[in-house]
Amino acid sequence: MSESSHTTTSIDCYCGRRAVIRTSWMNENPGRRFLSCLNYKDGGCGYFHWQESPLCDRARTIIPGLLRKINRLDDENKKLIENKQNLEEINKKLIERNKILAERNRNLVQEKKKMRLMLVIIPLGFSLLWMILSKMNFGSKSAGLEMIG
Repeated sequence: MSESSHTTTSIDCYCGRRAVIRTSWMNENPGRRFLSCLNYKDGGCGYFHWQESPLCDRARTIIPGLLRKINRLDDENKKLIENKQNLEEINKKLIERNKILAERNRNLVQEKKKMRLMLVIIPLGFSLLWMILSKMNFGSKSAGLEMIG
């Protein structure tokens, strides 16, 4: 018989210790409580007494199936919890990655604004330089011709 937990009683077992209440999870007596020695798992003194009446055939048929279903659901729940934890970790990483990408995007937007400004300023600068040089060249051409002739 396998059992989950136990509770101490006021009844002593054969070795003088307090007997404990345990629950059987075997197919023949699922959920049925019994008294046993505290050291039952290690053999103990052999004290054993059913605390409850035997289960009816229907209960012995239904309870094991329900227990298996509970165990399957518990296993599935553990997997879901593990998956949830994994997804939460992935989500944290994605949030951090998103922050980094958002910062990069802000930097690129600033660079783009600077480049657009440069696209306006540089041609204007060249135009202004061209105008200045043109005026200087016209003045120097005539001055240069006078010197030659």
